[in-house]
Amino acid sequence: MRQPQARNLGRVKAGGYNPIAMAVFSANEVNDQQLDWTTIRDGGIGLYWRTEVLTDEVSWLESNGYQIVSFDTASWLTEDLLHNSLKAKLSFPAYYGNNLNALDECMSEDLVVPGTGGLVLVLNHYDQFVSANLGGGANEKSTAEIVLDVFARAARYHMLFGRRLLILVQSDDPKMQFGRLGGMPASWNSREWLNKNRRL
Repeated sequence: MRQPQARNLGRVKAGGYNPIAMAVFSANEVNDQQLDWTTIRDGGIGLYWRTEVLTDEVSWLESNGYQIVSFDTASWLTEDLLHNSLKAKLSFPAYYGNNLNALDECMSEDLVVPGTGGLVLVLNHYDQFVSANLGGGANEKSTAEIVLDVFARAARYHMLFGRRLLILVQSDDPKMQFGRLGGMPASWNSREWLNKNRRL
């Protein structure tokens, strides 16, 4: 079991921590018809089949201050193509390691999510990326599922700082589905993480 890594928890100004204004939802926004509220409430990832529905909802998000970044994931035929696409469009740093662990770190620590509005990642034709069947053996998650897992965790992470990150996944296959995304086990706190600190 690896020890949890310390993470940069927000931007720091000279002289101390720079508090970020919480992008909370108002009472008027909290209803089942509010797209951003329902997507974030339900884990940060929404699946779409019909492109006109997706286009409609992306337009609504854009008119409500969200920055939109779209990907054609049908072109992600190799892990290198996946990582190069994400690095270029999400402005990951030059040292980005082009692997899934680096993606996990950069989605939390380096991804810029605007404090006003938010950021929406639109993943088009995701079923084709799923069909490419990158990585994963018989009992392992595919790369496509791991990427969504990483994105779901990142959505939750940014939400802790009042930053709204939504992932909209379009599939040409209406039967596409995934198991739990972004699920995390309960971990021992950093002071009791070592077995010896729990007298084991």
